[in-house]
Amino acid sequence: MRRLDLSKRHNGRAEDAALPDVVHDDAAAGAEASAGTHTLERALKLLKVFHGSAKPLTHAELVRRTGYSKASVSRLTATLVALGYLDRAPDGVRVQIGVRGLRLGHKYLANSPVPEIARPIMQDFADRYDMSVGLAVADQLDMVYIQYCNSSKIATLRLGVGRTVPMALSSIGRAYVWSQPPEQRQRLLFSIWKKSGEHGPQVVAKMERAFGDLDTHGYCLAAGEYQRDTFAISVPLALGDPPLMMGLNCSAVGPLPDRLMIRDELAPALMKTARLLKLELDAVDSSLF
Repeated sequence: MRRLDLSKRHNGRAEDAALPDVVHDDAAAGAEASAGTHTLERALKLLKVFHGSAKPLTHAELVRRTGYSKASVSRLTATLVALGYLDRAPDGVRVQIGVRGLRLGHKYLANSPVPEIARPIMQDFADRYDMSVGLAVADQLDMVYIQYCNSSKIATLRLGVGRTVPMALSSIGRAYVWSQPPEQRQRLLFSIWKKSGEHGPQVVAKMERAFGDLDTHGYCLAAGEYQRDTFAISVPLALGDPPLMMGLNCSAVGPLPDRLMIRDELAPALMKTARLLKLELDAVDSSLF
C-alpha cells in the first residue's frame, strides 16, 4: 500500500512542519469520537433490556441480558441514574426506567401521527373480534410495538406500546423478515441463527415454514411460542412516505382458532385492516413513525 508522503518539499524547503501534529490531533479526535459512540451504543443497549417495561432489574440481571461485565454495568447504570434515564428502585438495589426515559417515550407518542390515525382502525378490529391488534417496527432482531389496541373483553397479553417481541419467535417478526429483499432476509436469518445458538437450525426452520405460508396465503401463524397459551396471526405492510416496512398482527389468549375461521374470516379481515392503514398513512412522513 502506498503511504502518504508528508515530507514533500516546496521551493527546496519542507512544507508545513506542523502538519504531522494536525494529523495527530485529528486522529485523537476521531478516536475520542469513536469511544464516545461505543459508550453510547452500550448505554442504549442497556436501556433496551427493559423492553418498554418499568419493572426494576438487578445488576446481575442486566449483566446476564447485556453480556457486559459487572464493572461496565455498574458504570453505565451510575451514569444513567445521574442523568435521569434510570432510577433506583425503593430497595436501593434494583434500577428501573427513569423520568427522562419515560419522557422520551411520551415525546415520541406526542409527535407520532400513528396513534391518532391508526388507533381507530385497529380498535375497530379488536372490538369486532375480541382480540388484541398490534403494529410493530423492526429494532435489530426484535419488533417494537408502536401502536397496540385491546378488546375490553379479552385477557391481557402483557403487551402494549413500547414492548418488544423477538423476530424469531413471533409471527409479526416472521412476517417482517419475509418482507425484506432477499439479501437482507438472509442477513437477518443468519443473525437469528447465530443468536439462537444450538437451537438455530430449528428456529430458522420454523421461520422458513412461516415464509411458505406467507408465500401461499399472505399471512402466517404462531401459537404458544413467545407466550404460552396464546396465538397470533400476522401480515407485513409498508406505511408512509417513503414506505416503511412493518408488521401487523391480531392475537389472543387461548387455543388457535379453527383454520377455516382463520382462512375465511380473521386473515382477510386483518389484511383489510392493513390496507386501510396503508390508505390512511400513505402520504404521512414515515420518519415520524
